[in-house]
Amino acid sequence: MKSTFTTAADFRQERDFGNKIAATFEFITAHWRPLGKCLVYFVLPAALIMGAGMGILTNTAFNGIGSSNSGNTPQFSNGAFFSGAGLTMLGALVAGTLLMGTVYGYLRILLTTETVPTPALVWQVIKSRIGRMFGAFALLLGIYMLVSIALVALMAITSFFGVLFLIIFPAFVYVMVPLTLFFPILWLEEDNLWQSLRRSFYLVQGKWWSTAGLLVVTGMIQGMLCIVFMLPQYAVLLGKILKIPGLDSDVLGILTQCLYALGIMFTYAIPLMASSFQYFNLVERKEGLGLRSLIGTIGQGSAPLAYNQAYRPDEEGEY
Repeated sequence: MKSTFTTAADFRQERDFGNKIAATFEFITAHWRPLGKCLVYFVLPAALIMGAGMGILTNTAFNGIGSSNSGNTPQFSNGAFFSGAGLTMLGALVAGTLLMGTVYGYLRILLTTETVPTPALVWQVIKSRIGRMFGAFALLLGIYMLVSIALVALMAITSFFGVLFLIIFPAFVYVMVPLTLFFPILWLEEDNLWQSLRRSFYLVQGKWWSTAGLLVVTGMIQGMLCIVFMLPQYAVLLGKILKIPGLDSDVLGILTQCLYALGIMFTYAIPLMASSFQYFNLVERKEGLGLRSLIGTIGQGSAPLAYNQAYRPDEEGEY
């Protein structure tokens, strides 16, 4: 029987690898309408800005390809190119932040109130916890800068850069996997930034490979879905190279990139949900929070009503 994912007990369960992927799509199937409505409210505008920037970038690149075929030199240093890059980065940052806020805020409402979330409720959660997101970005950026400075210093004093790279790259991959649980912890728990960062590494201990495998599989699923949204831009590329009327339109190029940006953002909810179910799985394995909650509810339910086909409590008999 498929779960409707309307109570905390539906989430706080131990699940094996296949069940986590199945739970991800069962949740999306059960909540596609209210969750999709929230995504449209909060993620759609920023994703369109991102798509417009990508459209300006690709139009510059595609027009450059067409110009090179005509013997002209492509122009990649004009104002349109840099404005497109700026819009793309700004839109991606805002859309990505709001995407995580929407998905995890939606989950938080289900866990705490066990009611179907609405955009108004999700927005209240986003407003109350968005500062933690920016603080997390600042913390990770600070750590990244410190590590980068240390690496530059090591490169300056040693000639074994190849050996150093062989050490650094696996370490980078190892660290990135626990960080995928950093943001679910920030939104679903009450720890501060540093405690949440440490907790993400604690939860992944002994389950690094399963966490990494889940991310790879769901990332591949998302990537294959994104191919569908990517196809229209190739029609525009073909139109610009062959100078096909209509297909070489810059407006059409921007529209196809907006569609692609929406596809990227909306399908990225799949890896985010998979990370959430991995978080619930690891918390349950290490702490048994869901089991303790179920045990605590024993005996707290309402007494069943007595019922019999022949005799009922409200039956007064015949007089």
